[in-house]
Amino acid sequence: MLPTLDSATVHLCTVLSSLSFGVLFVALWVLRGGRAFYLLCGGAALTYAATLAGFGIPARGLAFSTLLCVGVGAYNSYMLAALRKFEGGRAVNWLVLASPILSGLSYLVVTLWLGDEAAGRMANSVVLGVATAAVGLVFLRATGSRAPRSRRIVGVIQMAYVPSYVVSVGLEMAGMVQRDWLSLIPLLSDQVLLGVLNVALLSMPGERAEAELREKALRDPLTGAWNRAGLDRIGKDAVGPMEVIVFDVDNFKQLNDRHGHAAGDAVLQSLASKATAAMPSDAHLIRLGGDEFAALVPFVRSGLRAARIAETLRIVARDETLCTISVGLAATGSDAADLAGAFERADQMLYRAKREGRDRVAA
Repeated sequence: MLPTLDSATVHLCTVLSSLSFGVLFVALWVLRGGRAFYLLCGGAALTYAATLAGFGIPARGLAFSTLLCVGVGAYNSYMLAALRKFEGGRAVNWLVLASPILSGLSYLVVTLWLGDEAAGRMANSVVLGVATAAVGLVFLRATGSRAPRSRRIVGVIQMAYVPSYVVSVGLEMAGMVQRDWLSLIPLLSDQVLLGVLNVALLSMPGERAEAELREKALRDPLTGAWNRAGLDRIGKDAVGPMEVIVFDVDNFKQLNDRHGHAAGDAVLQSLASKATAAMPSDAHLIRLGGDEFAALVPFVRSGLRAARIAETLRIVARDETLCTISVGLAATGSDAADLAGAFERADQMLYRAKREGRDRVAA
C-alpha cells in the first residue's frame, strides 16, 4: 500500500512559492529601473502560479485545460525570453514562441484524436520535458569571463526537472493509477528545485555586475586597454611562448604642449581603438602608462607574426590617427615565465627605434 501523500498540500506549496517569487521579481523590476529581465522572470513565476491554481479547478473542460497547458509551456518561454534580454537581445524568437504553442497543441490534438484526456496529458508532459531540456541547454551555454555561474546553475536545475517528466510518463504508461503521477512527480520536484532555480535567477544580474566591476578594475579608463593589473592577470594565464610589442607615440609631449591634454587624450583613445581593431583576437593591448602601450601576442611557429602585427600598427597609427609610433619587439623563451625580461628587451628595442629616426620597428 502506498503511503499517504497529501497532493493538495504539495500543489498549494508550489503555487504559494511561485507567487512569492513572482511578486519579488516584479518588485525588483519596479525598484531597479524597469529592467526587463526581472519582469520576465516575474512573468514566469506568476504564470506558473496561476496555471497551477487553474489545474486545481475540477471539471475544467477541454478548452480551459488546453489553455492551462499553454500556460505551463509559457513558463519555459518566459525563462528563455528573460535570458535573451539579460544578454541584450530581443526577448522573442522561434523557441520562445514554440514552447507554449506545442504544449497546448499536444494536449488538444492527442485528446481529440484518441478521445483520452490522460493520453493528451502524457503528450503534454513529453513536450514539456523536451522544452525544459532545450531551455536548460541554452542556459548552460554560458561562455566568457562575464558569464555568471548562477546562469549555469539555472541550466542544471532545468535539466534536473527532465527526469521527473520521464518518470511520471513512465508510471502513467505502466498503468499505475494509484496517483496522478503526471502532476505529482513534477510538483514534488518543484519542492526541491524551484526555490534554488529562482534564487539563481535572482543572483544573475548581481554576479554579472560584480564581474564587470572586476574587469573594469583591470582596464585603463581612458583607452579601454588592459592596465598593469590586467597585464599581471594575462601573464599568469599565459601558456606557451609569447611575443611582446612595445610602442609609444613619437613626440607626444610636444603634441600635448602645442594642442593641450584633451587633444593628447583623443590621440591615445584613437590609437588604442585602431590598434585593437588591427590586432588578431588572441592578442592583448595594454596601456603601460602615459603614451606607452604594449601588445602581447601568442607565438606561432610560422614566425614573424609579431613583426607583421607591429608593422600594421605602425601604418595604422600613421594613416588613421595623425601620429607616428616607434615600436620595439622581443619574445619570451619556451614559455611565458620570462615575460618581464621580454618587456625589458622590447623596451630597449623601442628606444633603438627612436634613436634610428622614429616611425619604425626595431627587433
